[in-house]
Formats: sequence, C-alpha cells, structure tokens
Amino acid sequence: MIGLNECLDNSGRCVEALAASERGSRAADFSTSDGTSVAPRVGGLLRDVLKYQIVTVLLTVGLSFAVADELPENDPVFKAVGDELKRSMSLHLEDLDKPYFIEYAVDDTVTHRITATYGSLVRSAPGRSRVLHGLVRVGSYDLDNSNFAGRGGGGRRSLAVSVELPIDEGYMALRQAIWRATDFQYKDAVETLAQKRAYLKDRNVEDRPRDFVKAGAVTIMKDRVSLSFDLALWEDYARRISARFGDYGHIHKSDVTLAAGIENRYMVNSEGSRMRHGDTEALLRITAEAQADDGERLSDFLTYNAATPEQLPAISEVFADVSKLADRLAVAIRAPILEDYTGPVLIDGIAAPQFFRQLLARGITGQAEAVGSPRRGPQGSDDLENRLGKRILPPTFQIYDDPRAEKFQGAFLSGHYLFDDEGISAQRVNVVVDGKLEGMVMSRTPTKQFAQSNGHGRRAGGEALRSSIGCLYIESTKSESPADLKKELLDAADSEGLKFGLRITGLQNRAAGGPGFGGRGGGFGRGGGAGAARAVGDPLSIYKVYVADGREELVRGCEFNAVDVRSLRKIIAAGNVPTVHNSTGGAAPSSSVVAPAVLFGELELSRIKRETEKKPVIEAPHARKN
Repeated sequence: MIGLNECLDNSGRCVEALAASERGSRAADFSTSDGTSVAPRVGGLLRDVLKYQIVTVLLTVGLSFAVADELPENDPVFKAVGDELKRSMSLHLEDLDKPYFIEYAVDDTVTHRITATYGSLVRSAPGRSRVLHGLVRVGSYDLDNSNFAGRGGGGRRSLAVSVELPIDEGYMALRQAIWRATDFQYKDAVETLAQKRAYLKDRNVEDRPRDFVKAGAVTIMKDRVSLSFDLALWEDYARRISARFGDYGHIHKSDVTLAAGIENRYMVNSEGSRMRHGDTEALLRITAEAQADDGERLSDFLTYNAATPEQLPAISEVFADVSKLADRLAVAIRAPILEDYTGPVLIDGIAAPQFFRQLLARGITGQAEAVGSPRRGPQGSDDLENRLGKRILPPTFQIYDDPRAEKFQGAFLSGHYLFDDEGISAQRVNVVVDGKLEGMVMSRTPTKQFAQSNGHGRRAGGEALRSSIGCLYIESTKSESPADLKKELLDAADSEGLKFGLRITGLQNRAAGGPGFGGRGGGFGRGGGAGAARAVGDPLSIYKVYVADGREELVRGCEFNAVDVRSLRKIIAAGNVPTVHNSTGGAAPSSSVVAPAVLFGELELSRIKRETEKKPVIEAPHARKN
C-alpha cells in the first residue's frame, strides 16, 4: 500500500546532487539503495512537492487527479521500460559478464497534502513524481553482484538505483532516463562482481546461499487508478478539525494534516514478468502538545487510515476523539513522574501491536548475510533466524503473516497486497507455531535456512527491495476478557507485595525517535530522544492500577529497561480484543500488525533523566481572555 507518512514527514525534502565520478555522467541523476546519494534522490513514495515537480491543474471548486486507463501496448511507461529492457539485455563489456537478470519498476504517484492549525490552512499542496527503480544482476543466480559488503566491510554494496523519470508521457525522454540509469548500474555491477569473486578466493565462506532464486513469469494487468479529490471540501474538513483546539487553552501547539494519493506501479523483468497495478490511500493525522509545570512537553496523537478520503471518519466522530485527546493531555500535564518500577505490566490497546512490531517485525524477515560483512555482534531483535525451532513466546501463541485481506473486523489494513514487488503472490506464512519460531517472511533473496520466496519481497521509497512483513497477526489460543486481564494484573501485583501494577496504552515509535503514528488511538509522552536507540520506544501513556480498589492514575516520564525478544517469554496472559496498528512510509513498506493485549509477569521501567525547558512567559493567544 501507499506510504503516506513519508509524504507527511519529508515534505519538500530533496537531496542535492553530487559531482559525477571519474566515469563522467553515469552517476548523474541517481541514488543508490544503500543510502549513498549520488544525485537528487526522489525515492519517497507519495512524497509531496518535490523540487522539480509541477502540477498545473487547479480547479476553482476542487482538484481532480486522473490518469486515463490505457492498454499496456498504448501505455508509454510500459512501452519505454519494455523496449529498453530488450536492448539492455545485450549490454556487454569486453571479457566481462553480461546481465543475466534485469528488472525495471516504476512508481507513478500523485498526492495532495493539506495542513491546518487553529482553523486556518498552513498548506494545501499537490505533488507528482515518477520514479524508476532499476536492478541489474550480472553473473548467475548462484553468484552475482548482490549481497556483497566489500573488502572493508563498511556496508552492503549498492544493487538497485532510483532515478526520477519525466512525468510527461514522452516515450523518448523516458527511454533516455532508463538508458542512463542502466548504463550506470551495469558498469557498477561488473566491477562489484569482480571484487566479490576476488574476495571469495581469499576467504573461507561457509554455507553461502545462492544470491537469487528463479521465479516463473507472471502477467498481472490491472487498470490504472485515479483519484478525484474535492479540494474545497477537504480543506474545510481540516480547517474545522483544527479549529477545535481553540477551545483548549492548555494545548500550546496543534496540527491537522490530511494526505491523499494514488500510486500506479509497473514492473517488467527479463524473466518475462509484466505487472501494472494501482493503490489509493488517505491519511488523517492530528497532533497536539502541552507542557507540564516542570517543563516536560507532552504530546498526543490521532491517526486515521483509509483507502480514500471519503472513507475517513465523519467530522463529528473526529470532534469526539479530539475532545478525548484534549482531556488526556489536561490530566497528563498534572500527572506525577513514575520512579523505578519492577513488576507486572499490561500492554494494552494500540501499545500491544506497537510492542510486537518493534520487537519482531525486522527480526522475522529473512535477510541474507552479505559477503564481507564484519563479525556480527550479539544476536538481537533484528536477526532471529538463528532462533528457528526455539521457543520465543508462551506455547499458546501463534503468529502468522497474511497480506491478502484488505480489512480486519472492519479496520483498514495498510499492509494489504495480493502480490509483492517481485511478482510473487502474497502467501500466508506461519511464523510462530505454539510459541516456537518456525518461519520467516521471504523475498527472492534466499538465506541459509530458507531457499524460496513466500511473496514478501517489497520496496519502500528509494530503499532497495527486501523481505518485509505485510499484515502480521498475533493470536493466543488462550485469551481473556479485558476485565479478567485487569484482575490478573492486580493479582500479580498483589502477589509481589506491590500497591499497584502498570497498564501501558501507547508507545513511542522506536525508528523515528518520536511519537509513533498509527491506529485510532493516541498517546502522550516526550517528543523524541533516547527511545530511538532502544528495542522498544518509551511509553507514551501509562497508568498505575491500584490493587486496593482498581482505580487508575495517569503517570509519565519513564522508559523501559532491557526489553528485547527474550522478554516475550515473560507473557503470562493475553486478551481477546485485538487492535490494529498501521504503519506507512519511511524506510519500511506499509504494514499492519494485529495483536491483543498482553500481560507480562515482570518488566522494568525507570525514570527518564533529562533537562526540560521552562514554560512560556505568557499564555498562548487562544488561552487568554482578552
């Protein structure tokens, strides 16, 4: 699915071009998949308002994005990539390998982003981009130019290249850009393969898997999608929601952002596969910030995902959620700091799928170890293949990934898809069976344990294609109601001689180092900081639940101590109400995690030690009486 959070968080970002290398212009206009920029990088899916983009049609009443549907034979993008693919397979330098596999993928995106605050528009901007992701492999399926970190071990060598294509339908201009990208890639590929072969002659490399696996040719042709976007209607929608924050004087900063977009994706490769399909997505994100008397800044968030803007919630429903958000912040700024705690913890609501995502999502994706990589450190949550066959959860837990469903119990799933970016049909993968790790999601790049793809090869923005989760489901064959879970939390705390247990309902996004956006819920907490370096982000909303009477008291200012995959074995109970957490954009493809609340027998949390800013000298304008 489309990654709209990247559209929101990276607006207007454009990487400056570097000078071309000694190979001349072959480096111009390209960026490599390992993050090394060699030109203006556009890799972002649905990234709004790029430096070079132009959108010219603005209607007085509304804005309409539409692309006429055409047969592939009349589609200039398809024709350009197909014709250039045929020619590129003849690439050859004297005494060097020819390509054995070439793939061209194109992401053609159109977006519109609206931002409003306190009843006024801050921004309303359309965006358009068309990006080619080229892949050239030389050598053979057994040994090619991929999965090589180089002699220095300083990082995986680039395999894919992303280049901005013309957004007009000019056939020759499209082929020109594809040709330049392919020429650059081929020259780099033969050089990398020569270095890799030389490296392998001097090293003992045990059990090296093949670099790539064959796949049958597929043809998947879907109509191109279009988005009709009523600009005036949705600008008013954003204005009205943002105006509600004028009623809450304790909120110092608020923001409402609505992004909608479409993406038509193309893929052709030398094995004969041809794909064209499209997606649409809309995202509404609401943020608010307040400040406690001790200077602590507290944030709360609401995020709504849908296939189209029309499927976003009614404005009356959003108003009700904004009111609850404001009330939570009003309590939060008066909440006490939580000091050190060791004892039972209930991970509830949106925090449950966030917790599983941050601990498991990366580790259960099969990734080949690059030749030339430095010695690995202690095993962590980012690499779980060595734990296959071992128990990582209680025996009642089952985890599987199945991206084929569009919704779960009526909730939109951003991770839904029917075939991955390599043309492989999405499949259900049993990851954890009876608490033991039994499988991993795989692309066409094999590992020592898994030789075949199961339809999870995906690409995000300008990043290289890799295996990734789609829709991850966590279930327990033994589950309890929310009331029974709370009782079990209190019983566990009482047996430890504690006056209270803890209930956490929101977590910080570990990867971003800031608040985690996703799902219908929100949470409050500090804005950024040390959480980004931890296995699990800091709690955003946390409650003391008292043993004596079951009452709950909001607290703040704490972080987890030493939480990793091994902590999952400490789960003693699971709930029977699953929650969906959607994640879109950034360095990972869009995905969804569905999980119930879980009760840990023991976790450790401690106070966050940091310096804070003083409160503003005078009140905010909207909070003053005159």
